[in-house]
Amino acid sequence: MAGATPCVLGQTPSATTRPFSVKDELERKENLDKKPDDDRSPVTASVQVYLEDVEYFLANLGRLERNGKFDGQKDTFGVAQATLLPCVDTSLAGRYTPTRFDASSEASRSALDYFSRGMAYGYSLGDCVPNTGFSVEAADSKFNFALDKTSFTINLSVKKQSPQRALDLIRELESTILLFSTGQDVTVRDRIINGTNFRAENNQVFVVTRLPRAGLLAPFATDA
Repeated sequence: MAGATPCVLGQTPSATTRPFSVKDELERKENLDKKPDDDRSPVTASVQVYLEDVEYFLANLGRLERNGKFDGQKDTFGVAQATLLPCVDTSLAGRYTPTRFDASSEASRSALDYFSRGMAYGYSLGDCVPNTGFSVEAADSKFNFALDKTSFTINLSVKKQSPQRALDLIRELESTILLFSTGQDVTVRDRIINGTNFRAENNQVFVVTRLPRAGLLAPFATDA
């Protein structure tokens, strides 16, 4: 994507209020081929879209399982990518470096690709920082997510301009995510929130979500 401005969500603003249905087909509703808006999305919107994306991904796996195309008891997958996006409009294209994409279920590859494209921008959480890839500052983010024998894990990391900015973002993320919780631990959203942690290391922020494999797709066993 040439000349992309990374300081926005990897989705259009309307995506934060998109209808959620486990019957939806695997389509990319967001137009990733157009340059995003230039205004930074608030952390609240970033957290909301992240939660929605995880929910939607699990719902898609549940749909595949209902159709006999994914085994929630046995199948595994792993996806990882690094992304570097110039922060100004130039002729430079962003750098997307996949380091892993494997799945034991061929039918799940569309779902994995859908979810990975949503994560490619770091959910607007990264700053524009100097880098070795471009002559201009860029947003530097990495992600990986995997389903193994015991758990489903998501790791997202972004770089900030300083350790203090990393700590400031951690505090805001910790308070913001609680706004989306019912406090009853009975919904998929609550399980995702309770399984998500944030940490800072120097100028990097890490978002980690870990959910037990057992019962992961149970909420999507039947049509909503």
